[in-house]
This record gives sequence, C-alpha cells and structure tokens, in this order.
Amino acid sequence: MRILSLVLLCCAIAAAEEYPQFVAMMKMTNAATDALRKMDQKTGPQAMRAAERIGTIYEEMIPFWRQRNATAAVKLSVEGKAAAAELANAAFAGDAAKADAAFNAIMATCKSCHETRREKTSDGKYRIKQPASSQ
Repeated sequence: MRILSLVLLCCAIAAAEEYPQFVAMMKMTNAATDALRKMDQKTGPQAMRAAERIGTIYEEMIPFWRQRNATAAVKLSVEGKAAAAELANAAFAGDAAKADAAFNAIMATCKSCHETRREKTSDGKYRIKQPASSQ
C-alpha cells in the first residue's frame, strides 16, 4: 500500500515540470486513497467525501487524456470515476463489502494507468508516455 503512495509521488515529481495540473490531481488522489486505505471500513461521511473527491479528479483526468489522444487512459479514467461513484454510494449506505469492492476497482484503474502511461527515464524518474496513436 505504501508502494502505491511512493509510485504516485515519484510520478508526480517527474511530471511536475511538464504537467503541474496533472501532478496536483495525482497528489489529491493520493491523499484521498491514503485516507481510505487507513479506514477499517470504507463507510460513513469521511469515506463518502474521499470517494467523491476521487470521482471529481477522475472527471478532470478525462479531458487531460483526451487532449493527448490516449484512448485507453480515457477509458481507465471513466472506469475510475464510475468506481468512485460506487464507493461514495456504498459508503453512504454503510455497505462495507460494496465499498471495499469499489475501492479495489479504483486502485486497479490507478495501477493499470501507471503501468501503461508512465515510463522510467534514464535518471530513474518517471514521465508520462506520449501516445503513438490511441493507447
């Protein structure tokens, strides 16, 4: 779990110079997922607010990736936004099992995007891959 935080931080640092708004979104997502990760049950008002924050960030990421013709990243952003809405609804309803499943779906979209949209540079940092066509 700490590894994802470290990965997000490394990605944010590397992308900072090129895409400051994107970096800010990654930092907000990291803060919200860290808060959720620390919860025994991802239910209640705090979990709902964190999920809504994540959903808003995914909404902002959709045009970011569309502008870069990154179709797969747009798809992951749409899926992440839907999972965040599911988490917010489950948190509101007090359904811990559905909330956990939705949180896992969010984390899967993060992981998948990081695996496909980031590349390590020669100095050990990360940057956003430039799509060849519709990646």
